[in-house]
Amino acid sequence: MLDENPQVALDENINPKKEILSLSNHKWARKKLSLSSSNFEIELIAFWIMNRLDEDYGAVLCSSAGNLLKANHPILFHPDQFFYFFLEFPLRDMTELLAIFKEFDAKRMSGRDLWDRYCCIDGETGVVKQKNQTKRLFANYFGQSPSDECDGGVFDQYVKPFIGWYVVFDPDVYPDGYYDTFEALNLLNKHWVKPEQENEQQPITKKRGPKPSPAKREFIARYPDGLPDELSADAVAAELTEDGYPITGRSIQNYDRERKVRK
Repeated sequence: MLDENPQVALDENINPKKEILSLSNHKWARKKLSLSSSNFEIELIAFWIMNRLDEDYGAVLCSSAGNLLKANHPILFHPDQFFYFFLEFPLRDMTELLAIFKEFDAKRMSGRDLWDRYCCIDGETGVVKQKNQTKRLFANYFGQSPSDECDGGVFDQYVKPFIGWYVVFDPDVYPDGYYDTFEALNLLNKHWVKPEQENEQQPITKKRGPKPSPAKREFIARYPDGLPDELSADAVAAELTEDGYPITGRSIQNYDRERKVRK
């Protein structure tokens, strides 16, 4: 759009804020692009990517002793539910983000606030913790009592034992390079060329859909007709996880819902 090289977006050494600053000095960009909220949008995209990586590939908890354990849904819970939708641009036109931009425009929200909205994760350090609003938000979403005396609730069972652990990700399970990662997240731009094809100048003429995660592909292969009535989503998730395809029951439910919608 600016008669610049679009491949710079695939440079893994890119500094987004520096590139945005250079756009602010570009006369056409200043006129056509909304740059006043660019830093907020960068944070929003990063926050969305974090949620998609958890949804598609799974986060892991690490203790101070180095023990690793698959993170469960309540630990990664936040009220915005970013994992339910894909990003479309411009972001301000997305129905799912209208309330968030309304808060930002009213100066009641910053990019840092997005990360703070995790119910049980410190947005700065990634450590699992109990926050002031944790139990109230859990009560609203999971139907549990917000009382501190509540024994056997979602927080007590799935979060409390892991307070002090850290959320980490295994980079070996991700696609290689920015291009393949963006393709998997459904974030490809039609002006980008896959790096190994760049010299051949073969532009992407058709936007591809998201690349299914290994666990999703395995679920579809094993259950082409969807989740059997006699099996729960958690049971299928346990089966796939045991066979080397880590996945949550929540993701199984989402994949089964997608199949029914397509059908």
